Amino acid sequence: MLNVVYDEIHKLHLDPSGRHPENPRRVEEAFSVLKKSEVWSRIKVHGTFEGEFEKLKLIHSKSYISFIEEECGRGFHYIDSDTYVNEKTFYIASRFISTSYYASIKSLESSEPWLIMPRPPGHHAGRNGCAMGAPTLGFCIFNNSAAAAQAMLDSGLRTLIIDFDAHHGNGTQDIFWNEPRVLHIDLHQEGIYPGTGDVGDIGGIGAEGSKINIPLPAFTGDPEYLWLLDNVIKPLIEVFKPEGVVVSAGFDSHVGDPLTMLHVTEYTYSAIASTIMDLMNSGIVKSFVTILEGGYGEGLNMGLKAYVESILGFRCFKYDLKLKPPRGVVVRELSNVLRDYWGLSISLTD
Repeated sequence: MLNVVYDEIHKLHLDPSGRHPENPRRVEEAFSVLKKSEVWSRIKVHGTFEGEFEKLKLIHSKSYISFIEEECGRGFHYIDSDTYVNEKTFYIASRFISTSYYASIKSLESSEPWLIMPRPPGHHAGRNGCAMGAPTLGFCIFNNSAAAAQAMLDSGLRTLIIDFDAHHGNGTQDIFWNEPRVLHIDLHQEGIYPGTGDVGDIGGIGAEGSKINIPLPAFTGDPEYLWLLDNVIKPLIEVFKPEGVVVSAGFDSHVGDPLTMLHVTEYTYSAIASTIMDLMNSGIVKSFVTILEGGYGEGLNMGLKAYVESILGFRCFKYDLKLKPPRGVVVRELSNVLRDYWGLSISLTD
């Protein structure tokens, strides 16, 4: 059984002009695809839980929380060049962040995976808002992935975050920068917003090596992502032995997404989901929560469907691709980080 949080309140967060790429249609259509799929009988749908101020304070500073609350009180407007709020945004985002926190606990209690479909999204929102020098909040308000991970930490679990959104999860990384109990692996397109996530960004003092950034050149696709899964992510999992896993699932890494230039397909999403479910089914991972992030084209519908099918065992993951490491210097630089902080060695050839 997969527990899915979908709440109609997300529709109240919108740009009245309908021109913003982060709009209600995205999640409505993705949810509709799940309803029409063969996995629907294995999905239990939940609404959001009550928003709790105490949960917000676990993730964001009081000053940032107050800033968002005050801005929302002014009604619809843009708080930066990318990100809008209206009079309902604070209420909606507060409910989703509390729900993300409690989903981790419920997953731990039931040994069932959870999928949260929040709007607005959150992985660019840092402790104080714009994170790690990013110019804007990148459509995000409160960090749902961080809330899910914090709940796992509060439950005493070693926590892995995998973020495969095409844009670096700078907000999540900012929040856990000095937290060695959180291994954050982030695969993203290099050179695009938010301009963070260099391979050399490895975590703060006492947490060095716990932040694994993998910036990838445009047109990187399944052969490279699956190579990284086999040669980087799985070895790190074997050493770190996570008990809780949060996936920041941004499907804007899908080929054809209008905002990015990566060439990922359902193969990659299916492989990542299958990898984590194998760990959960074996009892290694005790809590597994997926937080929907980006995805602004048909890839969101196709990618999410494949991801969910793999979680539920409806998709037999097979591929006949020739895997290869990413182009450029990323693997060479990454190999140094893995060697120095994890004692791992990876091949630099196909």
